Order: sequence, then C-alpha cells, then structure tokens
Amino acid sequence: MGFSVSKKRVIISLGTNLGLCSKNLENAIAALDSLNGLSILKLSRIYLTQPQDKPDQPWFLNQVAMLVTGPEWNPWSLLQALQQIELKMGRSRNVPKGPRVIDLDILSYNSRTICSPELVVPHPAMKKRAFVLVPLMDIYPEFTFPDGQSLQQALESIPFRIDNNIIYQ
Repeated sequence: MGFSVSKKRVIISLGTNLGLCSKNLENAIAALDSLNGLSILKLSRIYLTQPQDKPDQPWFLNQVAMLVTGPEWNPWSLLQALQQIELKMGRSRNVPKGPRVIDLDILSYNSRTICSPELVVPHPAMKKRAFVLVPLMDIYPEFTFPDGQSLQQALESIPFRIDNNIIYQ
C-alpha cells in the first residue's frame, strides 16, 4: 500500500460492553468516517471478548480499524478527536478498566514510537491483548512492532483461544 508523505496510516482499536454494543461500534465508525481528512481503509471482523483486568463486567465487542489521515492530523489531534467521540457517545471514566459505551485507542500511528504524558504509541498493553492482536491480524498481518517483533510472534507469546469470533484469554 503506497502512501504519500502527507498521508499517515493509523491503527485504532474499538471496544464496547455497555448498551447496544454492535450499534455503538457502528456509531463510532460513522463518527470516525465523518472526520475531515481521515478515511477508513479497513475494518476487522467484530469479536466477542472476555474482559481483561476487571473480569466482573459484561463481555466486550472489539474491532480494529486501519485509517489513513491527511497532513492536517497529528497523533495528539487524533487522540483529541477520539476522546471527543467517546464523550459524545456517553463514555464515562468513573471506573478504571470498567464497563464502557465505547473505547477508542490509538494502537499505531504511521509506525512511529511516541512517549508523551498524553499518549504512548504503540499502545503499551497491545502485545498482551488477543482482543487487539487477533483483529489486527485480520486487516494487517504484516504489522511489525518497533522492536522488530512480528504480529504473529506477539500472538504466539500470549495464551488465548478463539472459537468462531469469540476470544477467550
């Protein structure tokens, strides 16, 4: 896939476990698609996934999207736009790792490594999460982490099981 210098490939994850989850994903994708200078190139399948970190909550629907952004976007402006979408959709941050209407995370931004107080890319927990890596394999199997580890190697290093589109970890 060829990109001009001004275009950037971005990978984001989408997750939801409150309300009408499939509708939440549709609404988040529509909100992303409506942003000027941003296009959705690919969407993974939707997976039903076991909650991580805080198991006493409903299961999640998870998906990964590949976007292309124009020169008007940078990692922080995209983060701000994602947080605005979450807020408009009713995201509450009262319970850390708790249930949420929508969660939008930047996983990768044009293969850059970013470490700032607001944003760490690649996402710091990405390699441990089958609910991110499996959908990413759907749309970008050649993805490589900055340390040279392949997506396949990352998947092989964590315990998980898939049954149809259900991920157990």
